[in-house]
Order: sequence, then C-alpha cells, then structure tokens
Amino acid sequence: MPVTKLLIANRGEVACRILRTCREMEIPTVAVYSDSDRGAMHVRLAVNSYPIGPTPSRESYMRVDKIVDVAKLSGADAVHPGYGFFAEDPEAARKIIDAGLTWIGPSVEVLEKMGDKVVARGIAQRVGVPVLPAVYEVNDDEALVAKAAELGFPLMVKPVLGRDGKGMRMVRTAGELRRALPRVKGEAIFSFWDERVYLEKALVNPHHVEVQIAADAHGNYVYLWERDGSLQRRFQQVAEEAPSPFVTPELRSKLGEAALAIAKEINYVGIGSVEFLLDDDKNFYFLEMTCRLQGGHAVTEWITGEDLVRWQISIARGEKLPLTQEQIPLWGHAFQCRINAEDPDKDFAPSSGTLNYLRTPAGRNIRNDSGVYYGWEMSPYYAPLISKLSAWGPNRELALARMHAALSEYRIGGVRNNVAFHKALTEHKPVLKGEYCTNVFRHAWWKQRGIGPNLKYAVAAALFEELEMEERRAQQPSTDASVEAWKRHNKINRL
Repeated sequence: MPVTKLLIANRGEVACRILRTCREMEIPTVAVYSDSDRGAMHVRLAVNSYPIGPTPSRESYMRVDKIVDVAKLSGADAVHPGYGFFAEDPEAARKIIDAGLTWIGPSVEVLEKMGDKVVARGIAQRVGVPVLPAVYEVNDDEALVAKAAELGFPLMVKPVLGRDGKGMRMVRTAGELRRALPRVKGEAIFSFWDERVYLEKALVNPHHVEVQIAADAHGNYVYLWERDGSLQRRFQQVAEEAPSPFVTPELRSKLGEAALAIAKEINYVGIGSVEFLLDDDKNFYFLEMTCRLQGGHAVTEWITGEDLVRWQISIARGEKLPLTQEQIPLWGHAFQCRINAEDPDKDFAPSSGTLNYLRTPAGRNIRNDSGVYYGWEMSPYYAPLISKLSAWGPNRELALARMHAALSEYRIGGVRNNVAFHKALTEHKPVLKGEYCTNVFRHAWWKQRGIGPNLKYAVAAALFEELEMEERRAQQPSTDASVEAWKRHNKINRL
C-alpha cells in the first residue's frame, strides 16, 4: 500500500514523535488540530496542517469523518492514529480503509477480536497461553456477585471492551463488588459505549510485563524483548524500563514465544504488544494485547537500536521485516519516566496552566520526547503529558543514574508536575534493586521525600515573568503611571 503523504490523527508528544521519523524517511506530513491546538508543536512541525473542530476531542480528534475529509483535501494517502483517541477502534479503521487510505495499524478483524477482552482470552487459551480464572458468562449484578463467591476474592472488575486501565477496579469483598459494578459499567458506557464487564482473579503482588512484537504481511514474526510496566498508579504506567529486571533469559524466551503464538493465531500484521501478569514464582498469565504503538516504545528502541515507527510504516507499505529474530540485539538497559502536569501530593490530580518556565535536560544517552514548549498552555481537555524522558546505559545501574541526573536538570514552572516525584522514584530502594511490583505506590512514600521544590520553581518563574512585563512597560513612559513604573524598574536594577 502506498504511504507517500501521511496524516497523523493525533496531537502532542506522539504526533511529534511520528513526524520526526517521517522527516527521516522524507515522507510529507499532515497535522490536524483542534481550536486550542492551533499553535501546538505538532502543527508547527508538519508540512501541512488543518483545523478539525472545537477543543473537546469528541468534536475534533475523535471525528473520523473530519480526518478522512482532511486526508482527501491534503492529498494524504495514509493515516497514522498514534495511540489514544481511535487508535484501537475497529470502526474508525474500517472507515479509513473504506475511504481508500492506508491504515497504519493491524486489520479491522484483529482490532475487533483483541478489543474484546473475553474473545482475546479465548484466543490465548486456544494456543496454550495461561490466563487467570474469570467470570464472563453473565452481566447481571447479583449473578456476578454470586459467581464471585465461587471464584474467590480479590478480583478485578474490567470492562469487556476496556483499554488503558480505564474503568478497572480491584475488589476484596462482595460489598466492594456491589459498589464497584455500577461505577465500572458507567465508565464502560461513557468510554466504550458498552456496559459489559467481567471478573478476573487478581494477583496479590503482580508484575506487569509487555512483549513488543512485529509482524509483516509475508508471514514473518519477531519479538523485540520486553518492557516492565509495573510502575503504575490507577492501572496506568508512570515509568517503564527494558528489559525487565524480574525476567530471566529463560522466561524471556517463553514470554516471547507465547506472544508470537497469539499473534500468529490471529494473523497479526503490524506493531503491537502482548501484555502479561507475572506472580512472584514467575508464572505468567495473558492480560491483553495492545494493537498499536505503545507509550513506552522508546525503551524498546533504546535496547534494540530500531525505530518502531519506521517499522510500522514499512510494514504498512507491504515490506518485509528488516530483521529476523536471531538478528535483533539486546543492548544495555533503558528507563523512561512520564513527565506529567499533575500533583503527586494530591492523588496525581491533573494541573493546567501556562508553562512559564521550561528547562529540559540533555546529556549522553538522554532522550526527551515532547510536544510542548515554553509558553504553551496545558489544556484540561487532554492528557497532562509534558514529555517522556528516557535514558540508556550499558547496564541498569548506569541507566538509572543517568535518569536521576537528567531529572535533576529538569525545571518546569507554571503547572504542578511530577519531576521531583520521579527523582524520588529513582532513589526508592525497591526500584534501585529492581524488586518492585504494581503495588509499589500502595503507600505514598514519596510524600516524605520533599516534593516541594517544584512549587518554588513555579513561583520564581512567575516573578521573572512579572519583572519582564514591568521592564516592557517601563520602556515607554508616556503617562504618569508608566513613568512611575519606569522609576521602580530602575530602582530594582540598582538594588
């Protein structure tokens, strides 16, 4: 399929990430933007850009009809959905393909199968990959409570069409289950237009490991090792590393073979990740398959030296995979922190406002994927991501040391952020030892580590901005008030 001009149906960091690879491949790009994203970084980097509607994503970035119209208007022949929005929506993929455009992703049939978590579990079982015990035959609340008693607590309540950790709840008693069911169903209807839920046996101290896979249309399949995504809060990852410190070489091979068995069963073509939960005895269980580029792909690129976006585009063009399984290297170790505009001391509540101070880190083997710049307004309508900061080292200790040093350089003013939290994370003993699981944030240990300096930077940035404004006003003393301001400005400079 042709990919001569690519429309990126996304925004922020991931749109910029895709744009940069397209530049290397000399593929012209088309950006789309909502009203509040008119001056966004991805709009500035693209060759062409087009407005697609109001700020709320349901009226802009989620409007597939507008995306198709822009593709036809701009002459784009392919669409890359990035991640989020409609990246895993089979109906969106069908509309784009029916419009004669190349969809950078797996087929509609694969998205339908793996988007349904119950169907996906059945596929894993069919090829001999272990799954956790579950209840999915009924959807009535009382019937689910009765079945839960047979299954045994603790349990996870999950939307059948869920993804990205949305709507999931852990319950430990029948009472908690009764309270959780209406909430999970409500969130499932809001996010996925489907109220079906299922119950799955919960592991007490699980490790979350995802295997990166790639497949072409010629029957070639490879896995590009694994990432550890156990550092998560509210079932969403805040940091990743590759390879996993919990996975042995023997287990790595078993996980890779299991992931490829599932991919082959569904004739997968494209880039994707098969996710597993592991217990303390290193038994693994299929969790789900993510049929798109993942947010933690940078650490996989670090340890393999490969560009996964380039692989995606090449596969969509009908080309063969560039490497066989035996040729894929595993070099060193990589760590990534998701830098968000959020307050760790207030249950990671999102923060919005203007980035009135921004100093990003640099150094050897440091990468900062971002879609913002100094003066950018962080909107409450979108995910509060500022950047994804990653570091590589020949071993895990040096990778963590480089990450810690980079975080020490990072300065953000104007919004609450989690830079100091991540710095504390890279000093946390279980993380340093690689002995952590998904429950690492069960207790707010970081609150004892002095997260406060970020507020100081925000206040200092605001003061600098005020002084700059006063200086600009002082340059034109045309009224009595402005003369007084000019005098005050000179007085300040003499102090």
